[in-house]
Amino acid sequence: MYRKMIVYDRKTRDFAMYLNGELVGYAPTYLEAEAALNQLVYELLSKPAFQTAA
Repeated sequence: MYRKMIVYDRKTRDFAMYLNGELVGYAPTYLEAEAALNQLVYELLSKPAFQTAA
């Protein structure tokens, strides 16, 4: 599973988004950060991990 974390950054005054401990971006509000992280995780889970040769 993916670990999501959202932290307010006082320096940028935005919410930093982390996925598995890696910074993936910033969002102006907590709700936007949460939606962006959920979308990212959905996309990662939707694409196949590998493709088999035909």
